[in-house]
Amino acid sequence: MCKMFCQIVQKKKEEKRIEEEQAASALYWKIPACCDDDDDYDSAITPILSTKETDN
Repeated sequence: MCKMFCQIVQKKKEEKRIEEEQAASALYWKIPACCDDDDDYDSAITPILSTKETDN
């Protein structure tokens, strides 16, 4: 009887340890990460110049 009880307790401890390990590793997967892929695109700001003359 004691042997069976000890096995159950040992199994529960092992299950809890596995759950804690999975929870700890899951935290790392939820950390947001940024990817800078702007290097793939060339962009430039081009001013729009008026063709009308000013009255200055």
